[in-house]
Amino acid sequence: MIFVGGENLMDMIQTGHQNGNGLFEAVPGGSPYNLAMAVGRQGVSVGYLTPISQDSNGDQLAKKLVDSNVALCGSRSTAPTSLAMVSIDDGVPSYAFYREGTAERQVDLDELSRNLTEHASIFHIGSLGLTGGEDALVWEAFAKRAKEQGVKVSLDPNVRASLINDPSDYRARIARMMAIADILKLSDEDLEWLYEGVGPEQALEAMLSHTEAEVVVLTKGGEGSSIWHDGSWYDMPCHPLEQLVDTVGAGDTFMASMLVWLTQNEQLETLGSMSLSQKREMQAYAGQAAALNCQRQGCNPPWPNELTN
Repeated sequence: MIFVGGENLMDMIQTGHQNGNGLFEAVPGGSPYNLAMAVGRQGVSVGYLTPISQDSNGDQLAKKLVDSNVALCGSRSTAPTSLAMVSIDDGVPSYAFYREGTAERQVDLDELSRNLTEHASIFHIGSLGLTGGEDALVWEAFAKRAKEQGVKVSLDPNVRASLINDPSDYRARIARMMAIADILKLSDEDLEWLYEGVGPEQALEAMLSHTEAEVVVLTKGGEGSSIWHDGSWYDMPCHPLEQLVDTVGAGDTFMASMLVWLTQNEQLETLGSMSLSQKREMQAYAGQAAALNCQRQGCNPPWPNELTN
């Protein structure tokens, strides 16, 4: 089973204007939440570890996961649901977050660790859960515990700079997480922020020096993605789009589909010996899933009948 940790929240997505005011639609979201949903829809066993609020927003969040074949492995909390205000400009989202004292931050190491049974294959973490606070420390400790028990660790930093109060502390945490990650994906924007002040080539070299991950992918928005293999980067263009609606959840769907491909193709025990052709097949599968998501409003990952292996 793939276990996923990190934020769940309601995305208040701008849909237009009326009387000079912005119109917003409330949509369940959060990067790891989206990833869990994308994995579940593709038919791989997945459990979501983060607490979800008992409020009406939490009910909606929980229902969407269950409807997408995701097991709810965390508690239901009396704390409120986190919110994100999402404005979209030319299909590209920007975010403002409200998370103080919310349900998704009420994580406990001992409760999380009860899920580390023989059924656990991957633990994925990233995004807001690692930005700072006590919950970031808990998620980092849990990732280390999972690694010690033979569970593969998957990391997608998905940097949200506006929420990072201590950049040095955050960069150090991500470096520690990269050091234990088996599967690593980050975007070109993540790379630029994490290694601020150096050029792209130097940033890639620095990133690779921080990780021993056996699968490393860099996504580059409309320019596609690159995968690291045997000392070189190999590029792949974006999967063709019929029409771009927005990119909300595209990176999460890409990451989820990597984990799905690795699981369905029984590669988790042999990550280090994967061939370039296998890695590129995984890359293409993930790109196709992300492209399908981009043709819909918000994060709406594909189902198996929409994908070709």
